[in-house]
Amino acid sequence: MEYVLILFIVALIAVALLAARVSESFAPYPYQKRTDSFYSATEESFLSLLEQACGDRYRVFTKVRLGDVVAVRTQGLSAAAKRDAQQKVNNRILDYVLCDKTNMRVVGVIELEPVDPSSHQLKRNWFLKNTLAAAGLPFLRFKARPGYRPDELGEFIQAKLRQSDYVRAAGPGRSKNNQGDAALAS
Repeated sequence: MEYVLILFIVALIAVALLAARVSESFAPYPYQKRTDSFYSATEESFLSLLEQACGDRYRVFTKVRLGDVVAVRTQGLSAAAKRDAQQKVNNRILDYVLCDKTNMRVVGVIELEPVDPSSHQLKRNWFLKNTLAAAGLPFLRFKARPGYRPDELGEFIQAKLRQSDYVRAAGPGRSKNNQGDAALAS
């Protein structure tokens, strides 16, 4: 009788441990708040500098999915090609996106690069450059280094945005609906 009672208790403990392990693996929301900072020190410093440089003209958004900035064209692509293209843009995160404060249209994308970029980073930037060029959006890259001044940074960004608007305004296929884009950076 004692052995049956001990065996029953051991079986009960085993079932309880198994149930606890199973319930952990099937937890519907196994998440917790991250304890590290949302930005690295370099990203945070550059964001502050960028916000000063953009002033009242642009709003700066960070860590935006490329898929929220560009759309995959639907003409001339198979369903599989559209799906692959959409997956590529949804898997890329942009460092900084500049939007016009008056209408919240995206006017440019800024990437903060390491001083010595890896081959992976170079390949990523090549994809971003070509994707954003196809979408007609300026792509500005800055090395992650100290010494940028807000006024110089602002002038550089304005010049690049004006330059890209001039190219877009002169390019083929301008419709009446996006004529206003050329005035955004003036």
